[in-house]
Amino acid sequence: MKVDKLDKFKLITYQNIDIDERNVVTLLYQPLIGCKAFSLYLTLWSLIDRSRLKTPEYHHSKLFDLIDISPSTFTSIRKKLEAIGLLVVFQNDDLLLYELKAPLTAEEFIKDGSLGAYLFSQIGKANFDEIINLFRISSIEKKGFKNITSTFDEVFQSIPRPIETNETYMNRSKSQITINHNFDFDMFFEGLSKNFIDHRKITTRVKNKISRLSYIYNLDELAMQKVFMDAVGKDKSINLDEMSKRARYWFQFEKKTDSLKLKDKTKENISTDADMDVIDLCLTTNPLDIIEQLFDYKPGNSELKVIERLLEELQFSSELTNFLIVYCIGILEGNFPTYGYFEKVASEWKRKGISSIDEAVKEIKQRKVNMNRKSGKQKNLLPKDIESDWLDDYIKNL
Repeated sequence: MKVDKLDKFKLITYQNIDIDERNVVTLLYQPLIGCKAFSLYLTLWSLIDRSRLKTPEYHHSKLFDLIDISPSTFTSIRKKLEAIGLLVVFQNDDLLLYELKAPLTAEEFIKDGSLGAYLFSQIGKANFDEIINLFRISSIEKKGFKNITSTFDEVFQSIPRPIETNETYMNRSKSQITINHNFDFDMFFEGLSKNFIDHRKITTRVKNKISRLSYIYNLDELAMQKVFMDAVGKDKSINLDEMSKRARYWFQFEKKTDSLKLKDKTKENISTDADMDVIDLCLTTNPLDIIEQLFDYKPGNSELKVIERLLEELQFSSELTNFLIVYCIGILEGNFPTYGYFEKVASEWKRKGISSIDEAVKEIKQRKVNMNRKSGKQKNLLPKDIESDWLDDYIKNL
């Protein structure tokens, strides 16, 4: 398609690119697409509104003037960006929509069967090896060195009063759910050696992780001390992934007896209290015990990882997350689904503004009514419910 200088275009993207990605485009993509296509790509990124990730309508003459090219040259270099995957083009009458794509990582580019080989043929072995070394991360040996880095309080004095502001600023932090779980951090800290643990490294993020793992795996303060100590490195750094791993290990192997006792105790409470139902269970019990009580099996290691991820990433309350787990497993008649399955249902609930168990129950019942009205041939976004209304059965009979 020939582009005239009066033709209009708009830009969209779904992410911003950082300095590392710009370096990849400069050193790996540019030798393949040429300097003019490289200049066009960066110019298009510069026109995008960083907060809205899109632009108003422009005439192509703006681009021709900015990078000093003719319409025919523009078409040629634009096709290079399309062919290499950095640009997707859509058309609606005389308006073109350009979707900018972020580049591959250096590793993805180099290991790609076409791009890496083509770059090698373009610049030769010597230049190829030199560029690759710029992106290679070498391990730094610290053995024999002592960490003498100054801490904040050693350099800066305390201030008389904190700064106060009502302004809202952009940030990349993820929302975190609040778990109503009474974890005694005073007792937890009492059992930690001050010589072995740097308490300044136990940040709010670390505390949230400790509290969440204690809730998920039903571990008390003493058990969490052991889990925590196993996750502390020789340099006193705290490995959150290792903490999750050790909590799963403790739950699966070292806490078997206690878990069975808890299970029996919980069953006794359910059988003697006529008012206890599946919703009460979701409000008062952790997800692992819920699964054991309702579906009569103990989650395996891969399932424990999924439950952890659900509580950390879905941004639901712990009660609604519990109910989501019960609902999805119930649909599959006791089989534990993948994280993607949970996420699919959760995304539907989020789109409909569901934030409580009561709202979820209403949505499930309304969906059942709608499904009965529709033809069986129509495909649903959510998994099809089993024939028996297991949710009503739980609420009525538990």
